[in-house]
Amino acid sequence: MATSAPVTEDQLSTSDAKHPITTDQDGTPGLTTKTGLDAALNLLKETNGPRQPIDAEAEKRLLRRIDLHIMPLICIVYFLQYIDKTAISYASVTGIQASTHLHGNQFNWVASIFFFGQLAFEFPTIRLIQFFPLAKYVAVNVTIWGAVLASLAACKSYASLLVCRFLLGAAEAAIVPAWVMFTSQWYTRNEQAFRVGIWFSVCGGAQMFGGYFAYGVANHVGGDVNAALKGWQIIFLFLGLLTGLIGISFWFIMPDSPEYANFLSPEEKALHIERIRGNEQGIGSRAFKWDQFREALTDPMTWLYAFWIFAANIPNSIATSFGNILVKGMGYTGKESLLLVTPLGAYEIVALVGLTWIAMKTDQRLFACIAGHIPAIIGAILMATTEKAPALIGYYLSGGIPIGWTTILGLQASNVAGSTKKITVAVIGTIAYTIGNIISPHTFQAKDAPRYLPAKVSIVILYFLITVDLFLMRWVFVRRNRLREEEKVAKGDDWKVEHNHEFFDLTDLENREFRYAL
Repeated sequence: MATSAPVTEDQLSTSDAKHPITTDQDGTPGLTTKTGLDAALNLLKETNGPRQPIDAEAEKRLLRRIDLHIMPLICIVYFLQYIDKTAISYASVTGIQASTHLHGNQFNWVASIFFFGQLAFEFPTIRLIQFFPLAKYVAVNVTIWGAVLASLAACKSYASLLVCRFLLGAAEAAIVPAWVMFTSQWYTRNEQAFRVGIWFSVCGGAQMFGGYFAYGVANHVGGDVNAALKGWQIIFLFLGLLTGLIGISFWFIMPDSPEYANFLSPEEKALHIERIRGNEQGIGSRAFKWDQFREALTDPMTWLYAFWIFAANIPNSIATSFGNILVKGMGYTGKESLLLVTPLGAYEIVALVGLTWIAMKTDQRLFACIAGHIPAIIGAILMATTEKAPALIGYYLSGGIPIGWTTILGLQASNVAGSTKKITVAVIGTIAYTIGNIISPHTFQAKDAPRYLPAKVSIVILYFLITVDLFLMRWVFVRRNRLREEEKVAKGDDWKVEHNHEFFDLTDLENREFRYAL
């Protein structure tokens, strides 16, 4: 559907969204006469169109099959994207500043230039991620960033570090929007929050692995003055080559969508389409729709998501590029800091998996998310007001904040419909993420070392504001659901729903049957 102006909730609450679709004799929308529909309709046409009854046991077997084939590779790549961009933190305590002659706040810019690269490539990503087959596009990007990361080992100057880190950010720009798309293609709304929690929790595993790996490199290589490669060079080479190999594997293993999944039979594909019908969205359309792009820009929820992501990532350096430096400032040595940062990852895994599981069981994502934010606020206060062990405990408690990021990603998967709108909202979120992370290292000014008190005070304030933002999101969702239920009741028998409307690639505002997860 093309419109001359963005569609708003109030406009649609008083009128029906009209989407005339030609149909074949079997009741399936005529795919040859209408463009821009969801790819799920192709699968419906192949399986004769009408709804298929869902057998509970067959659905369980199918879900296990999807988990087995989709989740491992999703988790591995997300693990690598986190550890690869934070490898600069491990390099900071294994000699990179001395080897490349960094001074003053130059390391801050090396850390933040990554996000300039990511920012520069986000808007092209909106089009490219729909134009090219999804998994193939991701595979190319992963392989490129692996090569760039390995190239960091050859850097000898501030300028060369800036160039490589910028290119690394550009190559990683597609990951979050692509992962939102993969999650919405393969899982029902009730399954999405927990699956996002699983693949995002590998960031905690990456923190733990990265800390232990860097500690081993620092011990066995850092003390050898005759070693051909410095510790930081080994870190970049190993991680870069591993990422490149995984990127090549992604090309051959990961299907672009359920439509092209070789591990599913035609019957299983048909069952999967019926499984996700309740999402009120399909598996994606390759058509770029300007009306959906405009709606994404005018929907207030886009900016509530973006504010949380922006504000939460300003303090993100405590877990990424400045994690080790911050722990050193609490009164520990550089080598000790490599080990002491790892429990943050463990706590993050427990919090993410535990709270997303609770969210799945209670169907209350935002309340579960808020429950993770409260200890983080307490932790931020401890970091700002204490030293040594109490400050370190506060540092670990900040691991509850990423539950908000997983909640936002899950909501973008389940509460944003329309392929172009979903990608646009995810990209705007990633832009907010990059801007927050560009600012983040610069809140830790060299003149404030070693305690960095101004940065810690700002963390307390920001954690409070993003918690308020979560309450606002829930209020909007509750209000929209209530208005739609009232509209449906008011129309009574006049309320009509088109056959297979779930797969017309309508947005969440256009589709009056759509209900928002809370």
